[in-house]
Amino acid sequence: MASKPSQNFSLDKQQVATFITYYKSLPEKPATTIRFFNRGEFYTVHGSDAIFTAREWFKTTSFIKTYTSGEDTLESLFVNKGNFEAYIRDLLLVRHYRVEVYTGGSKTNNWTLEFKGSPGNLTQFEELLFENVDQIEGSAVIAIRVGTNSQNKANPIKVVGIALLDCIEQKMSLCEITDDEYFSNTEALIVQLAAKECLLVSDNSPEGEILKKVIERSGVLVTLRKRTDFSVDNLAQDLNRLIKFKEGQQPNAMALPQMNMTVAASSLAAIIKYLDLTSNQENFAQFNIETIENQCLVHVDSAALNALSIIPVANVTNFSKHHSVFGLLDKCRTSHGRRLLMQWVRQPLRDMNAINERHDIVEALVSDTEVRHELFDDHLRRIPDFQSLSKKLQRNRATMQDCYRVYQGVSKLPSLVQTLKSSNEENPHTTLQTVFINTLEEQIKDMSKFQEMLESTLDMTLVDRGEFLIKPEFDDELKEMRSKMDNLESKMKKQLTAAAAELGLPEHKSIKLESNGQFGFFFRVSLKEGKLVTQNKEFDLLDTHKAGVRFRNSKLTDLNEDYSELRKQYLEHQKDIVSEVIGVACGYCNTLQYLSSILATLDVLVSFAVVAASAPTPYVRPKMLPSGTGTMNLKQARHPCVEMQDSVSYIPNDVRFQQDSATLYLITGPNMGGKSTYIRSIGIVALLAHIGSFVPCEEAEIPILDAILARVGANDSQIKGMSTFMVEMVETSSIIRRATSNSLVIIDELGRGTSTYEGCGIASAIVEYLAKDLKPFTLFATHFHELTLLAEEIPTIHNLHVSAMTSQDKLTHLYQVKSGACDQSFGIHVAKIAKFPPQVVQDAEQKLEELEDFLIMEDKSISDEDKTKILKEGTNIIDEFLVKCKDLKSQNLSKNEFSSKFQALKDDVKNKKNIYVEALLNKVL
Repeated sequence: MASKPSQNFSLDKQQVATFITYYKSLPEKPATTIRFFNRGEFYTVHGSDAIFTAREWFKTTSFIKTYTSGEDTLESLFVNKGNFEAYIRDLLLVRHYRVEVYTGGSKTNNWTLEFKGSPGNLTQFEELLFENVDQIEGSAVIAIRVGTNSQNKANPIKVVGIALLDCIEQKMSLCEITDDEYFSNTEALIVQLAAKECLLVSDNSPEGEILKKVIERSGVLVTLRKRTDFSVDNLAQDLNRLIKFKEGQQPNAMALPQMNMTVAASSLAAIIKYLDLTSNQENFAQFNIETIENQCLVHVDSAALNALSIIPVANVTNFSKHHSVFGLLDKCRTSHGRRLLMQWVRQPLRDMNAINERHDIVEALVSDTEVRHELFDDHLRRIPDFQSLSKKLQRNRATMQDCYRVYQGVSKLPSLVQTLKSSNEENPHTTLQTVFINTLEEQIKDMSKFQEMLESTLDMTLVDRGEFLIKPEFDDELKEMRSKMDNLESKMKKQLTAAAAELGLPEHKSIKLESNGQFGFFFRVSLKEGKLVTQNKEFDLLDTHKAGVRFRNSKLTDLNEDYSELRKQYLEHQKDIVSEVIGVACGYCNTLQYLSSILATLDVLVSFAVVAASAPTPYVRPKMLPSGTGTMNLKQARHPCVEMQDSVSYIPNDVRFQQDSATLYLITGPNMGGKSTYIRSIGIVALLAHIGSFVPCEEAEIPILDAILARVGANDSQIKGMSTFMVEMVETSSIIRRATSNSLVIIDELGRGTSTYEGCGIASAIVEYLAKDLKPFTLFATHFHELTLLAEEIPTIHNLHVSAMTSQDKLTHLYQVKSGACDQSFGIHVAKIAKFPPQVVQDAEQKLEELEDFLIMEDKSISDEDKTKILKEGTNIIDEFLVKCKDLKSQNLSKNEFSSKFQALKDDVKNKKNIYVEALLNKVL
């Protein structure tokens, strides 16, 4: 929780007038950019930023101070350093806002923009954001430009050029894709790349506005840039500096195959300029460049991402980690493992060999309980973030402590490899041997010289107490200083003996001599013995906390000051040696990055194995079938997130798809009956299989899919100018354009955002188009019972319903999915469960009797087969009647002639003696 902001700040009239004038002269900014002004001991925010900060961060506007100059006023809020750091983290990592920090003008009003950051550009705030916290998510920034591929001059093709730059992975990625007018493929790629920020050309074209809305709908911050920022004039020169070319390779960016993608290359140029990469030599020769192979990934757009709850929802309180697929699978023990897992859940694979390789490893880990536990409980949690440490080494920001963390991490690897070997000896597994054991042994060998260097330079006897000093043997002056420091330590130990005698406590047991970076050396006793210290005037109290009472006497204080001064001199004198050690350590950056990649993969696969083995009912390995097989069969499938909730006894269900016989299932049944959970569970099972995880089923046969497409829920996007119904139509349109016979489609309650007849008509047309033309595997949950008649017309459509039981005006959900359509509606029962007032329920029941279209459904003497025939026949009679009425209107008849012929048509309808039509006529008449 934010602490109260300081108000002890004032400006004289001239300073107020000057600052207000300066502030209002600043360029206009979006509301998602917050400007801070560094005033030395604290920061200030002003205007709309002050109001926003007060409301969103401090939860009160009472601390806002308003300055006035003539007719001008300016709201101001003061933020101390502690609040500033926490607020910056919230803005950049949670809200995905931009931040600007101005400095230098506290007294002179000569302000300059010193720091700026955004979700995709955290470079200047990395130390603040991640000094004590590992970076879990990446901060990639992408740029998108729409243009034409100049390679085909005779027939230029409209393409979308996409570039991504990830400063953590130190990777540049490019691709060019063709897309429709709604940018469906672009949206899926944005989701899968997990970008935090997107650069677009600032223009007001209709195409640009559509693209901007697509990106915002994906939850990515849009930053508009000038068209000139997308110029490639200096791109080759910049890449020659930034790209890490192979040893002996001549730096020549123009020879790179990615440069042939001219539209994507212009997007990359915009990112390089936006991040100002070439202004910092630490970035030179650090980046790899590659092509994005999006055809190797299953198409998953933002609608599917949200519908299947693949990643956690930002800014939602009381959100259990089991409410998302990522949260469910996140048993990772390392930060680089979590980053990779986030990438994997967004990027399901289409390569059957790669998927099976992951399944092989998970299977080996699931079957060997002892090895799985050793890796999870012991080895992996001891591994540092080699990727972040490598980055610090490359940027020359590493310390001897960072080098020691690398040393510690590498020292843990031989025992990890031995554990993997023990599993492989009992159950020989080529994949485990090739992917991890052989590779890790090679990297351990490569790091052996690093281990030897650190052992020969770092004083290992001091690291346990947090001191990372060079061994004194390296220099005579270091030896002399070390000797003096040891002498001071000896004297301080004697003071411990004296203090123990003074307090009457056993030395090294009840009273101890300790040190830390804040206080240096001090005595510590338990809280229980603290009264002895506070009552004795010989001792000066430092602080009290749960670990005990820390204090010193005057002699220890003097000795500690002398020791601290010597230690400063020691650190200063060892700088050159430290610099040399870190310089040598930089040569191991590539090995550390490779190690990070291997261990992150192992961490994620161990996480999969832990989840599979520890589920209420263990997961099974899915049998992956080649793309186009036309069969998908899941037995006793479960929703993995729902079954983990407290007090839930999950009812599993089956589904079987078969091309040419069963490609679309219509699911009907009462609200809260489990329709949505059922169809979501199938989508999640398919996604888990494609990322290499085991699945919550009894048996699973899953073909390689090209897309998982979903339209579930009725989320408003009014903040983006889109109604509920418009969102439905946009998402469904995207499904229709993208789906193929190798896709999985999940649609829930389509058409509720408009009138009943329109909604039913649209839903019916979509079902027919999916079943007859596209033929993807489709699950379509609906309340439009009329749609169930389509199963009589189209052989690949089948009806399912979630079962429920009614007794004594009570509704009991059975959560079992059975064949056939639901034969009744349960709305009144649900209203009763929701504790509607009795009079309201009674009125509803009366209206139901008056308006029920399907009265014949209540006639128990008519078989289900006859009911279907009667309904179909009645629908045809009504359609014919309407056509004849339309024709009648076009005949230019007199009023009497029209009335006579219209009555004849009505009589003809009545003479048909169709029960359904008669029921409708009775309600109308």
